Amino acid sequence: MQNKTLHSYLKLIFIGIVGILILSGCGSKYYFKPDKKEVQETVLYDGLAPAWISSVVRNGATLMNGQFITKNAEIPDIRLNRGSQYLNETEEYYIVQYKKSLALIHKETRDEIIIELESIPVSASLDGNLVAIIFDTNTIAIYDLKSDRVVYRQDNVPAPANNTLVAAPYFLTDIIVIPTLDGKLIVIDKNTMQLVRNIVVNGDRYFNNVIFLEAIGNRMVAATPKRIISVSPNVINTFDANIKDILFFEDRIFIFSNEGEVILTDRDLNEMQRKKFPFAHFSATNHGREIVVLETQGYMISLDDSLQTSTIRRLPRAVTEPTFSAYGKIFIGNKFINIQ
Repeated sequence: MQNKTLHSYLKLIFIGIVGILILSGCGSKYYFKPDKKEVQETVLYDGLAPAWISSVVRNGATLMNGQFITKNAEIPDIRLNRGSQYLNETEEYYIVQYKKSLALIHKETRDEIIIELESIPVSASLDGNLVAIIFDTNTIAIYDLKSDRVVYRQDNVPAPANNTLVAAPYFLTDIIVIPTLDGKLIVIDKNTMQLVRNIVVNGDRYFNNVIFLEAIGNRMVAATPKRIISVSPNVINTFDANIKDILFFEDRIFIFSNEGEVILTDRDLNEMQRKKFPFAHFSATNHGREIVVLETQGYMISLDDSLQTSTIRRLPRAVTEPTFSAYGKIFIGNKFINIQ
């Protein structure tokens, strides 16, 4: 009986120690807290959106009232069906997902072209009569509007867990680059509809979709949440980081990490400068005269384009709502800030 009592006593002590460790762990989470002397005046909101942000993709955001925000910061007077999600745009059309279909909405006439599909599209781009599509199953396809059929299709390994910022397919002069949900770039010849190249950005299994894809001149930059690559005609350069977002200019790439770092590299991904904001959790990024990033505790950080100087301003409140960065504006919930 004495041994049993001792065993129970030791068990209670063990449970108590584990509980203390858990509580102390929960209380040890650190937050970005700049010195008060570093923080300048409060940045006020510049206006209101028609409704709160419901969902965000790489090239747009859908609002709770069915309207949407484009990458150009436009909010058209269009109300989407409940359950629809805005994906992308061209000069003529808005591209919208609704269940297992895509709707191409003409910007002037508001006429719709409906493309019935076999799975849910999560990203799409349109060029002429060709629509490049990424499905939630990680299948990719190219649909020809003229022939009303799929002219290229490739099934890939399913990627059930991924970042919502799925990069959109990219049309270049004679090729189509389609990012996948498992960290690859599929390069297809536009004329022959044949696979030209398969580029692995990163081989991780989960949360490894391509979140960024852009081409400037003869340089293409792509990234997953763990790796960024810069592809030129001669070489592929890589840079590993825990990536929150990226800004790409012709000769400079800005990488925003989940550790609160802003990293500046050249277009070959050679590091040029790095600036750390301890315990910062970045939200939306943007650029005007300066590089701008929001921090979730309620700050707006502005940096010059060489990361030599920075300015911290307070926001009216912490950033707890979905954010979307568009041309000249950052939307936060149902409000926005102009970026000069």
